[in-house]
Amino acid sequence: MNFLTYLTSIRMEQAKKLLLTTSLSITEISERSGYKDYRVFTKVFKKSEGITPSQYRRDFLQ
Repeated sequence: MNFLTYLTSIRMEQAKKLLLTTSLSITEISERSGYKDYRVFTKVFKKSEGITPSQYRRDFLQ
């Protein structure tokens, strides 16, 4: 595993935790996860998890 892959996995774990344990907006979560642009965050999240951050929150909080 290279550094960028490792860093992305750490950021995604942080984002998933925040999505499920806070009511922060996607923009705030992206910033707290190390992404300045929420669009980039959403793209990376979808590539990593297969669904968007909003879908992840909705699916796992029901």
